[in-house]
Amino acid sequence: MTHRFFRICTLVALGFAASQTILSAQEKNGLDGIWAVSVTVTNCQTGAPIRTVASLQQFHRDGSMIETANTASRGISEGVWGYAGHHTVAASYWFYRYNPDGTFASRASITDKIVLGSDGQFTSSGMVLDYDSTGTLLTTGCFTHAATRLASGFGPNADEWNH
Repeated sequence: MTHRFFRICTLVALGFAASQTILSAQEKNGLDGIWAVSVTVTNCQTGAPIRTVASLQQFHRDGSMIETANTASRGISEGVWGYAGHHTVAASYWFYRYNPDGTFASRASITDKIVLGSDGQFTSSGMVLDYDSTGTLLTTGCFTHAATRLASGFGPNADEWNH
């Protein structure tokens, strides 16, 4: 009986260790985490670049996401994401745009198709629809993303932060 109990405990411990290894591998190649993103706004008809914006996007395991960009004319994005296929993710998120005087300009609705790379990077393309306060469509825009996962900073040189 003692041997049987010991075997069961050993199998449970091994199973737990294996599941942690699998989860770590999935996290490394999954979307959850914080990403530095270069956003290129493009002309939807020609694909010609219009402007480039930098953003930080954080994807949570629960399927939620947030984003902030380096422009004062827009607020923080909030949204949802989910796996849509092998290395492919669909995301939808929203943010407010503001006029130069700080008043409301529009609410942007984004759809994004993300393709995960195997090396801590992703690319994506999508569409932005801007609506006024009554829900009337104002403009339609397109974009592409090139993103790199941000490292945690808790590696071999993390003690440098303490100096």
